[in-house]
Amino acid sequence: MARPVQLAPGSLALVLCRLEAPEAAAAAGAEEPGGRAVFCAFRRANARCFWNSRLARAASRLTFQGWLRRGVLLVHAPPASLQVLRDAWCRRALCPPRGFRIRAVGDVFPVQMNPIAQSQFVPLAEVLCCAVSDMNAAQTVVTQESLLEHLKQHFPGIAIPSQDVLYTTLGTLIKERKIYHTGEGYFIVTPQTYFITNTPPHKNNRDLSDESQRPTCITYLDTESGI
Repeated sequence: MARPVQLAPGSLALVLCRLEAPEAAAAAGAEEPGGRAVFCAFRRANARCFWNSRLARAASRLTFQGWLRRGVLLVHAPPASLQVLRDAWCRRALCPPRGFRIRAVGDVFPVQMNPIAQSQFVPLAEVLCCAVSDMNAAQTVVTQESLLEHLKQHFPGIAIPSQDVLYTTLGTLIKERKIYHTGEGYFIVTPQTYFITNTPPHKNNRDLSDESQRPTCITYLDTESGI
């Protein structure tokens, strides 16, 4: 199992509330400030507390950690500086950024990620579908030869299949109606692709029995490409 990866260190969260309602600010033509702008205003407001040198020094060491919806500002600093901010909040001496009120302050634990391990093997059918889709989007004619060349250039981590394996896998994908083939190459079946089955109406049970032994001819029509 892969070891956890730390994405962000522990930080301090400030839950902010605008002094003016967002609707009123929008009506007045004021733009909604971004997270970094709010952080700069918060740091500037506390760095100007010259009568409290510890708070001013701690504010100057703050770094922007993030901005969450509904007005949550995440800041980071050395442990001693974060403790100064905690103490200032407890003593109601922490200054809010201009235009905001601080509703709450609290500690946020480090953000960690547990990586999910990948298999060493990639299903060939999945790779072929991706390749055909990419080539269709680039309006590149998809033949077996051009498909193999595309795999070599854009999927360097996989083993290039032999011609027989490629032919068999493409045939399976066609049967599963994931791709289809026309005189212009291979195409991905999309929600806009529909099928016309060229089977004549059955007149009686005997005809039904006879027709069931014959292969069904399917025509693939793509409403986007006009095929």
